[in-house]
Amino acid sequence: MDEADTTFRIVLIKIQHSLSNEDRHQLNFIFGKDIPRVLQANGSLKNSLDALEALFDRLKISRDNYEYLVKALEAIQRHDCVQSLIDYAKFTREIIPPLPTEQQQQNQVATTIGSLISKSQVVASEILADLDDEDDGVCILKRPSIRFSSPEPDPMDFDMIDLKIFENPEYQWTDEDLNSLNVQKPPRSYQIEIIRDSIANGNTVVCLRTGSGKTFIASMLIKYYFIKKQKANPDSKFLAIFFVPRKAIRLQQAKAISEIGNLKVQLCEDDQTIDQLIETNQVIVATPQKFLNCLKKGTIDLSKVNLMIFDECHNTSGGNPYCEIMKFYLCPSKNLDPNDRPTVIGLTATVSAKDTVEKKESIEKNLVSLCSKLACKTISTVCNPNNIEEINQQIRRPTNDQFEFVLPVEYNPSFHEYLNMFKNLIEKIKSHLDSNDLLSEQEIGSSGFIGQLVLLQQTFEIKGDMNNIIICEYLLLLTKKYSALKDLPFDMVINYISQNIDEYYKGYQQSIPMNNVLYECCKAELNKILEKHEEHPTTNSKLDNLVQLLKRHVTGSAKGLILVKTTFYAKTIHDYLCKHPELKDIVKSTWLVGQNSSDHSLTIHDQEARLKQFREDQCNVLVATDIVQEGLDIPTCSYVIRYEFVSDEIGTIQSRGRARAQNSSYYLITEKDSNNHRREQNNKIREDNMEMAIKAWPTVDKGIFYRDVENKTKTLIVEWENALKTEIQQKLALRKIGKKTGFIRCRKCNRNLGALEWLRKRNTTYFINNPEFIDNNECRLRSEPERRLEILSMGKVICTCGSQLGGCQKFMDRQDLGLLCALKCDQIKFEIEGQTAYIEFKQWSKNDRFDVEELEEI
Repeated sequence: MDEADTTFRIVLIKIQHSLSNEDRHQLNFIFGKDIPRVLQANGSLKNSLDALEALFDRLKISRDNYEYLVKALEAIQRHDCVQSLIDYAKFTREIIPPLPTEQQQQNQVATTIGSLISKSQVVASEILADLDDEDDGVCILKRPSIRFSSPEPDPMDFDMIDLKIFENPEYQWTDEDLNSLNVQKPPRSYQIEIIRDSIANGNTVVCLRTGSGKTFIASMLIKYYFIKKQKANPDSKFLAIFFVPRKAIRLQQAKAISEIGNLKVQLCEDDQTIDQLIETNQVIVATPQKFLNCLKKGTIDLSKVNLMIFDECHNTSGGNPYCEIMKFYLCPSKNLDPNDRPTVIGLTATVSAKDTVEKKESIEKNLVSLCSKLACKTISTVCNPNNIEEINQQIRRPTNDQFEFVLPVEYNPSFHEYLNMFKNLIEKIKSHLDSNDLLSEQEIGSSGFIGQLVLLQQTFEIKGDMNNIIICEYLLLLTKKYSALKDLPFDMVINYISQNIDEYYKGYQQSIPMNNVLYECCKAELNKILEKHEEHPTTNSKLDNLVQLLKRHVTGSAKGLILVKTTFYAKTIHDYLCKHPELKDIVKSTWLVGQNSSDHSLTIHDQEARLKQFREDQCNVLVATDIVQEGLDIPTCSYVIRYEFVSDEIGTIQSRGRARAQNSSYYLITEKDSNNHRREQNNKIREDNMEMAIKAWPTVDKGIFYRDVENKTKTLIVEWENALKTEIQQKLALRKIGKKTGFIRCRKCNRNLGALEWLRKRNTTYFINNPEFIDNNECRLRSEPERRLEILSMGKVICTCGSQLGGCQKFMDRQDLGLLCALKCDQIKFEIEGQTAYIEFKQWSKNDRFDVEELEEI
């Protein structure tokens, strides 16, 4: 328990001592089913402290969130105790903690299972949730989430508000109107045009360039629909869901919406579900997967939602959660009455498609497809010439030629010498791999090479061929960063590869000859390269160009953004800039990446801390992945540099939109005539086509467009209904197949982990709670478990070969199960009795070979 937890508990003890037995008895009665019934019997101090412990365990209160307790104390008229909690809040540290130093991060060492259990009576939990909160699978532990809930909204006199200010295109907004709406920031003329057009259209896609205030427009629309409903029925419940595609932008959007006033806005965090928040809030900001989970479980009725807003709505491809939600909206089999459907609004800076197949079609067809997926028959964009002029003046664009630094790349002779040494090492190891001829036609380090190598590894895993599995692992460690050698400081990449090989080798708890031989071979050659590099360093003209650009632009208060393709590039370039002798006195760099990467990752807290550094001028250069391309609010930048990173035309538009300062610059650093150069040229063509399509929108025959959208929607519904039927048939087929006898094995080392009959599931969590399984594997636990809903995440379960099999956990409401492991599907394989080949799946949801016993609830 850390100091902050101790302080909070001391405050609670003082509060309990100040209460009478009758007060405590009333409190326990209010807590109701949230505490064990036996604790409600009397108001003794012991019972009350046990009741608080139960509230901690069930996530009703924590040191960062005690609103539940405040409401209970207010209900028994103990306002002095409420004031004690308010005083505590004043003296606690800022919600975004300072970043730990690298030494502090290194000192966070995992504890053993025995020591953790002996020190505190905590229970364990599965490791949940990927980037989009999907239930299928397991991920590493993360630090607690940042909480956000807006204050109780001020009341409004709905009878005094005339909705003509929203609905009448001829009406001119006045200061009196803004006061009646309690809106502090007056909308610009082009924003008023979009607001009114959206209201007239109903379901619509709002299309405006990056930085033009789409979230503000959405907030005004939420307020309009809220006022309209309250005017019609003052006692009715209003609910709007604002979807964001990434966790990183939830807090920013929740804060922005709350600034519109008079609405109770709640951010749905990792340890919450949307259905828990509906009764006490009017706007919920969440990732779409959170909402989809509730729809699938039947805990949310779509007809009870009044408004759904899809931020960055161009993310509607394949099985994206946006599309999955719209299946519930549009498909007849979901039994949603068309009259009960919520209003749908999409927000985007681009009308291009994410889907690779749709990208081959025209922008006009992409626009039809986007509207059809969101049940919108039209788009809302700026058409008034005066408003177009206003948006051009307000939202500036870069003025320079972005291809200034697309040049032939030059390396010195040392670079080519060391690269050949590295390639020879790869070829030497590859020669020992069975079926290595399948790799011969692929260029080392290319996606084709890596893909073929992964397929070979899977083949060897199914066969249980340990030696070839290890060879594949070493080849992957060497080749996954091969292309980075041509882009990043050569010695930094080699050092990183060498460190990964050290970690892989040490992961094995027993000596394996093949592992020993390959490790010694790799280390000898990599050390030789590093020794030669120290004497004769490599040069790379792309890095030289980056340094020259920064020296040109790092002046005064100018802020710059460097966009890169991976987390490894972000951290490496940040480190390079910090160490560079020509930049160390002028560049103050930080880096920003997402939460889920095998190389480097940052928690939401860390992301907020780095953005805060950038906003408050503690840093003047931000090196980031595409996490900042889409939606994240970063300060206006004087220049944006894309370093060997080109995605699609959507990325091009969004990244350029970050350079909004006056006379800003936008650059691409890549090799002339490279794939990235050609891709960016194609992106510019697609971007020009998009701008032409938007400009032509006022003249588009709306009747023909509506008809095209309607036809596309009908086709989509047929496809979606067929997909839903297939899903149901697969579940029925699996039940018919039934349970199987066999064994669970480690995919990497082929070790027998236990009987297949030990495997059970609860919802989408697949776990083993057999003591023999726990005893036969290493449990690496963190010092502070993470509480999430009915569980506590404690750490990882590691095989003797170093493979992470899953997470240690206990269900908080089922402590009778004891310690268990939530298994990662992609780390194990199955041996079925009577079948010669092993079976493996990428996700549990892909299992079509055997049924798994569902945990019986008490």
